[in-house]
Amino acid sequence: MELRILYGAHQTAQEQLRAHLEQNSDLLAKQGIFMPAAEIAEVAVNAAIKALRKGNADETTAATLMAELSGGVAYKRLLIIRPAISGSWMRPTKEGTLYPRGSSTAVQLTRLVGADKVQLYFATRNPASFLPACYNLVVQADPKQSFQDFAYQSDPSDLRWSEYLHRVQGKESELPVTVWSYEDFPYIWRSVAQAFSGVTNKEDLVAAEGNAQPEMSLKGAMLMQAYLAEHPTSDEPKLRKLAQKFEEKFPAKSDDSVPDVWPAELVEALSNAYDDDNYYIDRMENIRAIRRPVYPEMLDA
Repeated sequence: MELRILYGAHQTAQEQLRAHLEQNSDLLAKQGIFMPAAEIAEVAVNAAIKALRKGNADETTAATLMAELSGGVAYKRLLIIRPAISGSWMRPTKEGTLYPRGSSTAVQLTRLVGADKVQLYFATRNPASFLPACYNLVVQADPKQSFQDFAYQSDPSDLRWSEYLHRVQGKESELPVTVWSYEDFPYIWRSVAQAFSGVTNKEDLVAAEGNAQPEMSLKGAMLMQAYLAEHPTSDEPKLRKLAQKFEEKFPAKSDDSVPDVWPAELVEALSNAYDDDNYYIDRMENIRAIRRPVYPEMLDA
């Protein structure tokens, strides 16, 4: 069995891709493709990663992982969507790097199962919106943490996805990775779903209902953080309901900025650097980049 892993980044429409694939589960099943439920994948992958980090993983660990993911059925291909392999959205940067531990975890999982049996997939996102989007989650889990403390654990201007991908691939750039950007996803979701799943004809894929998970603006997240500082609660349903209200009142925009905290000049600089980084990524060895088509008639509807 082949294992295909979408391992990051956070807040790059993974759940929307999962919904699209689940909508087409019968089509995938006919072609020997299976995506285990998120909960099953979580338990199975967690156990494998724990064994890897303790240094006692072996062929039995790999066999157990594949058996739990497949339910004991001999599928042609297994699909995992689990951005936590990259690391935590609570601490996505450190010392000027993105996901400092994630690259080694992806490599270790690949070696455990067998490089000839694993394919890796990754979605990037403009750091100018990636960090505020992650903070959307942080503020609900740790409302004591300010955006300044979260976002400036590293200098945002130092962050490059290409550097992260180089770490995953290794010194000789031997490990192939398929990459796309969050910003392109609405236009290329069929191409992404086909590349990830291996389904024969992308035009057979049917879109799931609903849009991507809504996000609140950085201003909204900061206001929610201030509100929770005065009205603390650990009740998850209450937190989610509160977040929904802030999302409705303060929807995110692609060029979100907050003066003195996340200024427009920084957002523009990060966006320009991200464009340059994507240009570089497209030319890296053993990188397959899926990008938005040039011509409107070629867009995935």
